[in-house]
Amino acid sequence: MKRTALVLVILVAIAGAASLRAVVGRDGGAPKSNGAMTRTIPKAETTAAPNVPKTSRFAVPVLMYHRISDLSDKERLSPLMRDLTVSPADFDRQVRYLVDNGFAPLLAREVEEAVINGRKLPEKSVAITMDDGYKDNFDQAFPILQKYRVPATIFLVTNTVDTAGHLSWDDVALMHGRQVGYGSHTVHHYDLPDLSIFQIDYELRESRRVLESRLVETISSVAYPSGRYNQTVVERARAAGYLAGWKKGGGPVQPGAEVYLLPRVRVNGGSTMADFQRKVWSGANVLADRRDSEFMRMKLARKIRQVREGGV
Repeated sequence: MKRTALVLVILVAIAGAASLRAVVGRDGGAPKSNGAMTRTIPKAETTAAPNVPKTSRFAVPVLMYHRISDLSDKERLSPLMRDLTVSPADFDRQVRYLVDNGFAPLLAREVEEAVINGRKLPEKSVAITMDDGYKDNFDQAFPILQKYRVPATIFLVTNTVDTAGHLSWDDVALMHGRQVGYGSHTVHHYDLPDLSIFQIDYELRESRRVLESRLVETISSVAYPSGRYNQTVVERARAAGYLAGWKKGGGPVQPGAEVYLLPRVRVNGGSTMADFQRKVWSGANVLADRRDSEFMRMKLARKIRQVREGGV
């Protein structure tokens, strides 16, 4: 009976320690040539410094943005526009925070490949993505990304390129050679589950075809418009030749994630700096929690073994 009681005491103490560790901050208290085109597959490990510690048990918050712009008086009256829009000043502070705090910025395709092929990623990784292809991605966001030498991935709606308020193909080409990757956001940004299979196939295949013909490289992933999908959409994305699909919500990307339902973490116009810090530290905190749990399990197993062997 005494040994049983001792084991119970150990379990309660360990659980309490784990709960306390989850509440406090980590890492210094942070809230944690013959004219024919040859299509190429983008190289994967291109953005993270080679000397950064890597792990095969990564947890990467993939940040999802839309517009990077100051709001007009009219836009301020729209809840949707306020939600979609992060100011350039806030975006600058956020990107600078990533650099100042030692995060390894990745392209979305690097995260995809790590999940698909079991590759290692830096322990403190993060990826920036932007949806829709607004003109301010070039005018406002791109200079900030260049300033801090941080890569990003833009998921393009191909039918809106070269239209008012959106990127031009010249913008796309210029950024493409300067640490900006691309993925599909379909042709028209329709909600895919509401379409027929024929329409879904067109939205997925035609957007990929246009992007690959323009960029002369394989487009590996699609971000589902409005984050909406169902099993049919996932199956058609696979059939269209995509290697990965991105949704919204679900926390950091971890090994074993469903590759056609990779999660992203939304950064919107209402996100405070404290909100942003919690989001970008979420991956590092997952790793820390995992290490804590493993340590506690080993400690508990050792204590139980000592109790059983009469060594206490």
